[in-house]
Amino acid sequence: PQTTMDTEMKACMEAQEAAHRDESYACDGAAAGSPEPSDEMSLRIAQLSDANHSVAAFAAQYLFERAHTSHPRSSENKDRIGRSGAILPICRLMESKQEAARFQACSALSELAFCHEANCRAIIGTPGCLEAVVALLQPDHGTSQCDAALIVNNCAAFCTDTCGSIVHYPGMLPALQALAVGGNTSSKNVAVGALNSLTRCSDAGVRLTMLSSGVVEDTLSAVLAEEGRGDLYDARIARAAMAVANLQGADEDAAVASCPNFTSAIATICKIMRYALEGRSWAGIFFAPYSVCLPLHNLSMCEDHRRRLVDNGMVELMADLIRQWQPSHQSDSTLLLALATAHQLLLQPDCDEQRDRAEACGLVAAVQEAALGLRGEEPRAVAAAEGIVSGLRERHQAVWMCQSARLGGGSLMHMLDDNVMEMVAAFAQV
Repeated sequence: PQTTMDTEMKACMEAQEAAHRDESYACDGAAAGSPEPSDEMSLRIAQLSDANHSVAAFAAQYLFERAHTSHPRSSENKDRIGRSGAILPICRLMESKQEAARFQACSALSELAFCHEANCRAIIGTPGCLEAVVALLQPDHGTSQCDAALIVNNCAAFCTDTCGSIVHYPGMLPALQALAVGGNTSSKNVAVGALNSLTRCSDAGVRLTMLSSGVVEDTLSAVLAEEGRGDLYDARIARAAMAVANLQGADEDAAVASCPNFTSAIATICKIMRYALEGRSWAGIFFAPYSVCLPLHNLSMCEDHRRRLVDNGMVELMADLIRQWQPSHQSDSTLLLALATAHQLLLQPDCDEQRDRAEACGLVAAVQEAALGLRGEEPRAVAAAEGIVSGLRERHQAVWMCQSARLGGGSLMHMLDDNVMEMVAAFAQV
């Protein structure tokens, strides 16, 4: 039976390579079958503690399949598995001497963390989990490095509350940094993705720790300097650029910001945003809108970057994001970022082209819809949208007031000729 089980585990490892994903990795869900009786799941959860790690690994594989997003009861199964206490024995299975067992444990944990904040907290809070992850990230665990990095990525991506524990754990950042520049292609992709997910945490302590650890100067700059081609390479470069934007915003170091790959990554980020809005995968990855909107907004704070972003469709992307908005994971934060970017584009445009593009794509109408708050927008978003609408109305009022014999009688605008007034009116979007 053990020989048969080991053979099955090997086949399973090959079949599930495509199943590795972060907040976004596309996954082949063919292995996820129909709902199983609850007593079957109870049996598999109990088997996680079996002394025979082949049996335990097979049980972890079963739970991975039932937690997979393509399973008809994925959400319900994740809830149940998380509450059952199964996470502890799965974490312990990462310490197994069997490669197949480590693989199945990592796969199950990363899947349980996907889109599930409570499970993310439970995983990172489990005694020994982070220690096991750091151990698997080391070079002597080559085949397990990518799998372990994926756990970090998903927990950081779907529950920023876990980022502090991850970043401050001894050896974690150095291991991820080393993997991002020295691992194989798959491991590098996931390690850069994990670092990018960690940079989205708003905690100042996390940001400071990552900066002081040389994540930008030593690691991300090295990633951005790599040469390559293909979608997977472009995705890794774009993630590195997004991580830099999250950590440093408009204050990127000149050496990093002027890097040719950083400049080309701006176009890729806009392309990724389009895929995210359409719910389509790119480079085998489904990117969450928030994960792209945050660095995009940070980049837009710098005029040079903003011009490049506009050239690559940022105005239209913001209009579509605001127009298509609906409540979902991190959607409130995403809308606030989009409205902050729209505020800059509409009330303080850098040039006529930005204003013209905003008018052509219906950005104003999208903001007005958000200001109504009829789709479940949170109060802060409604207030932000109302502020933009109010700012636009003030422009109209200023133009018309100067034409009033009573209110504008002393206005110097009367000295302007008709051609100049037409330009003023156009700029005010009257």
